[in-house]
Amino acid sequence: MKIVIGESFFPLLEDRSRYLVMCGGRGSGKSEFAARKIFLRCIKEGRHRILVMRKIRKTLEQTVILVMRRVLAENNVVHEYNKSDRTIHFAGPSGMNELVFDGLDDPEKIKSIAGITSMWIEEATEFSREDFLKVDLCLREPTPDYHQIMLTFNPQEVQARWLKDMFFGPVPHPQARVHNSTVDDNPMKKLDPQTWAAYCGTLDALKDQDDALWKISRLGLWAARTGQIFAWDVTPLPALSFDEIWYGGDFGYSVDPAAVVKIYRKADEFWLEEIVYQTGLTNPMLATEMTRAGVNGNTITYFDSAEPKSIEELRRAGLNVHPCDKGPDSVRAGIDFLKSKKIHIVEGSQNLYNEASEYCWRKDKNDRPLPEPVKDRDHLMDAVRYGVYTHCAKGAPQVISWR
Repeated sequence: MKIVIGESFFPLLEDRSRYLVMCGGRGSGKSEFAARKIFLRCIKEGRHRILVMRKIRKTLEQTVILVMRRVLAENNVVHEYNKSDRTIHFAGPSGMNELVFDGLDDPEKIKSIAGITSMWIEEATEFSREDFLKVDLCLREPTPDYHQIMLTFNPQEVQARWLKDMFFGPVPHPQARVHNSTVDDNPMKKLDPQTWAAYCGTLDALKDQDDALWKISRLGLWAARTGQIFAWDVTPLPALSFDEIWYGGDFGYSVDPAAVVKIYRKADEFWLEEIVYQTGLTNPMLATEMTRAGVNGNTITYFDSAEPKSIEELRRAGLNVHPCDKGPDSVRAGIDFLKSKKIHIVEGSQNLYNEASEYCWRKDKNDRPLPEPVKDRDHLMDAVRYGVYTHCAKGAPQVISWR
């Protein structure tokens, strides 16, 4: 059995608190630890039915499910993954275990899930206090072993003040153990110091752009970011006859996700729907994901003009892809154009909502806003800007055909 975790996390392996609250900066290893604790408990105790959650169901596949399957593979554990039910089954010495992955898309369904022995809530800042109280009630039936809800998140005060109030107040929560971590706690510091140092450099560079973001991401401290650029609401997609539908996209691969957003327009009002947000996609794989999501050669998509070779590959896969309009002041011009329109995020687009909530103006050393955004976790935001600004401000190109 192979369990690699940071030293500061070791005491948490045997912790039996009702709430194990793991708050920390980016890359601290808290989510990797949560996955490994689940695995260890299943192997040692057995007969578990553990619920693993994020706010929106479709974000599970490329996050917690991916992590759990990797941990099982590292330990050569044969398991059955049911993609449609989002469950993983595997045997331990004491019996079968089931991991159930779900979101709060249907809150009533969560209430009806029976036999849960413990839980892991990833990206807990996505949940409201009311969401958490509903989920907490799911852990109610007697089990041979202890109940525990693990929460993992970054300390973003604006997004989830309730977490700070509940678990970080002057009076400690009587049923909680709180653990704070930073990238310094990640075992990669010893296992791969070169990669670890490069990532630390990326985090440290945030200090010159946004001091609050640097405190959250590098130091793992609670901070409230200011200067949010957009205040888009979240709404169901209305049953309208739209004037136009098209797409915007941003390339990615290993660290940065490829991102594609679907854009609906009715007059001067827009609705944005996230359809692809995934790392590890080659351009042919991205084309497949886009096609699976309903993109075809009859609908225009705009991608980053700095990657003509990638655009060509998507075109050869049958997609009607065009370079976005990009120039010396196109970022600011695109933002100004978006701010002049009424824009909504379609329900279920959790990554888009997260990025929009964190999309802030860069600050100077005196904490004054600069006329450019912080360059951080903005892949869907770039896709939106490429799509909306290029298409509407510059005029749509003609549909092309590739054979």
